[in-house]
Formats: sequence, C-alpha cells, structure tokens
Amino acid sequence: MRERTSWRHGLDFTARWFSAVMVLAIASYAAASCPEEAPLKNYTGSGSVVCPCFASGEEAGAVLQAPAEHYPIEILRVGIGWGSVYGGTLQSLEQAIKIYPAGLPNPGTAIFTLEGPVLNDGYINEFNLEPLPGEIIVNSGYFTVTLKFLNANAGDPYAPSIIHDGNGCQAGKNVVYAIPGGWYSACALGVTGDWIVYAVYRRVNCGAGVEDDLITPNQPAWLARPRPNPFSSETEISFLVADHEMVDLSVMDVRGRHVATLASGVFAPGLHSAAWSGRAADGTQASPGIYFVTMDAGPVRRTERLVLSR
Repeated sequence: MRERTSWRHGLDFTARWFSAVMVLAIASYAAASCPEEAPLKNYTGSGSVVCPCFASGEEAGAVLQAPAEHYPIEILRVGIGWGSVYGGTLQSLEQAIKIYPAGLPNPGTAIFTLEGPVLNDGYINEFNLEPLPGEIIVNSGYFTVTLKFLNANAGDPYAPSIIHDGNGCQAGKNVVYAIPGGWYSACALGVTGDWIVYAVYRRVNCGAGVEDDLITPNQPAWLARPRPNPFSSETEISFLVADHEMVDLSVMDVRGRHVATLASGVFAPGLHSAAWSGRAADGTQASPGIYFVTMDAGPVRRTERLVLSR
C-alpha cells in the first residue's frame, strides 16, 4: 500500500514538474498579449473646428508615430472627430477608414480598410478594429490614419465633417487626399489645426510572458500564434508537445480545403517550429487572404488564423 501511494505521489510530481517545464519553455518563446499603450494623437485640448470642405472620395487624416522602442505595433482602435457647425445632424455613412504604412509625401498603399463607417455628430467616434480578420501591424516609423468621404460637404455650412482642434497645424502631421491633386499637407491647404484623429495600439513584443492557453497534462499540446501575422514572404508557426506524439501541421483555406502540409511525423517532447512561405502543396503561390493553421497532435486539435497579404 505504501508503494502504491508513493507511486501516485511520484506521478503527480512528474505531471507538475512537466507542466512547469512547459510553462517556462512557453515563457521563453512567446510574449503574452501586450497591454494597450496611450493613444497616439497630434491634437490638443477639446476645442474643435468643422471643415466642410471635402468632395466624395477625398480623405483627411493624421500622420502618427509610436516610440521607436515599441515597434512593431498592432493597431487596435481608431478615433475620428466628427461634427457640424450647428450640431444635431443625422448619422453619416462615409466611405472608409484607412490605415497607410507611411506618412507624407505619400503614405503608400493602404494596409487596412474599414468600409462604411457610421459617424455621429458631436463625438470622437471610436472604431474597434481588433475583432476584424487579421492583425494590423506597423513595423516602424510613421503611419497614417484617414477618413475617406462618401458624402460631399464642401461649401455646405450645415453639413457634418471631420474636425480639427484649431490650435495650429503641425507640419507633416496632417494630410488631405484631394481630387484632383493627390496627397497634400493639410497645413499647406490652409487648415489651421490638427485633425481630431487617434490610434490605440499595443506592442507586438513586450518581453517574455505566457500564453493564455498553457499546456497541461490534460491538454498535452500547444500551438503558437503565427508570427508575423499578417505576412507577405514567410511566417513561423511554433508548437509544443508533452510526449512523443504524431503531429500533423497543415494550412487550410476558408472553405476548409487543404493548402499545404508544414509538418507531419512523430515529434519528441518540447518546442518545435515550422515555416510557411505562402506556397501551396503544388509549389504555386497561394492567393492573398485568410488561412487557418491546424495542428492535430494525438487527441488535441488547435487552430490559429493566418493572413497572407500582397
């Protein structure tokens, strides 16, 4: 009886020891979700000046920059100040909110577009981007957040529009996309303040931490989020197994069709990784879009979303 009790205690200790080792392995590899940082913005105070001066298809926005040591960053939410001279106008359905990977003189090609934002008069309207497919990653330097107009408001004193603080226009930090003409500094066009636009973000890497779904003796496998994600050339997918286990790591499209096999075979206990370059099993380049990395390891199935960008 004493031997049986000792054996049980030894098994419990082994399970606890292995869990601790796996937690330390995860902590040394992957950061937990980083906390939100203070919003990035150029404007000051709460004063606002309405600018009903845009044609349909034009854009206005802010050039923003995080501290260099925070990059790469993930954009979580954006805010757009919207109002009218007299107030009380109906909600406005506008064309899009866009995020570009650079600043003036040309912000480049948008890395994110939120179609059909609805704005309320007299508010800084906040849009939560985090639940949308794919992470919005800025790797370094300046980036630009704009509102693209669907409704023309130029010359209409009653129309709602984007607003600025009226406290002086900071050069290089405010943009207008004009039709015709393209990108301009808003200051050069006579705008007298900074657009009421902000972005909430978090760092992608903020030091060692532990994932939410830690490996346990009852859940003996773990799949990391692909990094980077979205990606254009190559992304890395790491996984842990608690024992010698048959592992199949595959990429599937949104219709559940097999695209590529990243790993297949028996893996020893510990941390492993595989890379995907965006190529299908036949060697052809996969189309940009949303994919899913699926890991089958014994009784465990884990899935992570992955975005292949252009």
